[in-house]
Amino acid sequence: IVDREEAIRSFKPEEYWTIDGIFKHKKSSFPATLSHIGKKKVELSNKKDTDAIVDNIKKQTYIIENIEDKVRQKNPLAPFMTSTLQQAAYNNLGFSVKKTMQIAQKLYEGVSLDDANNSVALITYMRTDSLRLSDTATKNIRGYIAANFSKEYLPAKTEVYEKKSKGKAQDAHEAIRPINVDLTPDYVRRYLSPDEAKLYTLIWKRTVACQMKAAQYAQRTVTIKGGEYIFKTTGSTLIFDGFLKV
Repeated sequence: IVDREEAIRSFKPEEYWTIDGIFKHKKSSFPATLSHIGKKKVELSNKKDTDAIVDNIKKQTYIIENIEDKVRQKNPLAPFMTSTLQQAAYNNLGFSVKKTMQIAQKLYEGVSLDDANNSVALITYMRTDSLRLSDTATKNIRGYIAANFSKEYLPAKTEVYEKKSKGKAQDAHEAIRPINVDLTPDYVRRYLSPDEAKLYTLIWKRTVACQMKAAQYAQRTVTIKGGEYIFKTTGSTLIFDGFLKV
């Protein structure tokens, strides 16, 4: 917290401007951003200079100079630890930290499913900063993926995640995960409150996704040139959904 506060106080705001153009091609149009003037990367720090460049830009005739195609991968996120669960629950569900931990505690302690006389724990211990999944867990998850999403979505080997930080992770507990991924959100929803079902679904999906293949996008970068002005724009199309399937 102290490091972040020092960074905030020492930050010196600097004015900057960007220039975007709308280019027509055949029957469509698309935006692109000015990236270079000649070989120099664009750095605009005031309105006067920016307006002068815009005036010159409008006088040019533009051509598509280059089209570059490549495949980009998007990897799944690591399984949840306490802090990332709290962040995701706040961002996706609007839950406060306190609410998240109260619901997670209930899911950890257990709920009655088919047998009203017995409680079943749905998730592992919710206070952890480890990203580790046990061998039993990964076998369960990979088996579920193979059976329900086909082997096309299953990596050749288990995905292993490690925490990147200055300190050591406390590894007494695993990452936060479902005890049994075969207890799907659709199945357990009838036994849970709406908020419990939402948090369990969040944990379940993140856990299954972390053991699936990366999503793949066809990415195209178009370079447009007019005089010394070079604009670039990038678009992408999903070609394999991978972990996004879940």
